Amino acid sequence: MAYNSTNPVFQPKFWNSIQGYDRMTFEGTLQKIAILFGLATLSAVGSVALGFIMPGLLYPMMLLGMFGTMGMGIYLMFSRPAEPVGFVMAYATLEGLFIGPLTLVFEIMYPGIAIQAGLATFAVVACMLTIYSVGILRPTPTFNKIVFTLAGSIFLVYMINVFLIFLTPWTIPFLHSSGPIGIGISVFIIVVASMMLISNFGMIDAGVRMGAPKQQEWWGAFGVMVTVIWLYFEMLRLIAKLRDSR
Repeated sequence: MAYNSTNPVFQPKFWNSIQGYDRMTFEGTLQKIAILFGLATLSAVGSVALGFIMPGLLYPMMLLGMFGTMGMGIYLMFSRPAEPVGFVMAYATLEGLFIGPLTLVFEIMYPGIAIQAGLATFAVVACMLTIYSVGILRPTPTFNKIVFTLAGSIFLVYMINVFLIFLTPWTIPFLHSSGPIGIGISVFIIVVASMMLISNFGMIDAGVRMGAPKQQEWWGAFGVMVTVIWLYFEMLRLIAKLRDSR
């Protein structure tokens, strides 16, 4: 069955690659989101516990998680496997392997930052869900194109910065600075990540309304997880910058 939509996320090429008779539901998508975040949490807690026992493994685990999530995320977004369950679960596990040690590093440097970043992330997600639910913002085709373009540009900057960190003595100017420009960059990225949540909610909503196949629930959960973890990561960086600027 082919699906047509003005939403760029739901193009016929994507829908034609998905098969199945059971249909996507909100409840099923919420269950998949819970499963993915549960896996990420277990992975994060396990990596932190192992890091306390063997501190030398902390940095390698973080690197494995970082590059693993990059590779798996790119694979999922561009290959669109017919059976995404295992790949999405692997992504969630790798995400926890990255975010757990990273959070521990931030917590050691800035005591209490993990709770602050977690609460701030939860507040933004709740706020954006409310904004979407009451219809203040809707993921129109133009809205999605702008958000996806900005998110893609930010990802490209991240990739270039990682390349510079590992292969040169330089980094992208102001990206990590604690001055007004650096803080402004972090705020801008958080705004883009917040807008991406609107697109995620729209994707799930459209999938349910259009009777998308059941496995689309995993794609919806995957999109939400990527955005929420990204938002949490940027919250850590913003709070750290604000503390350094005092």
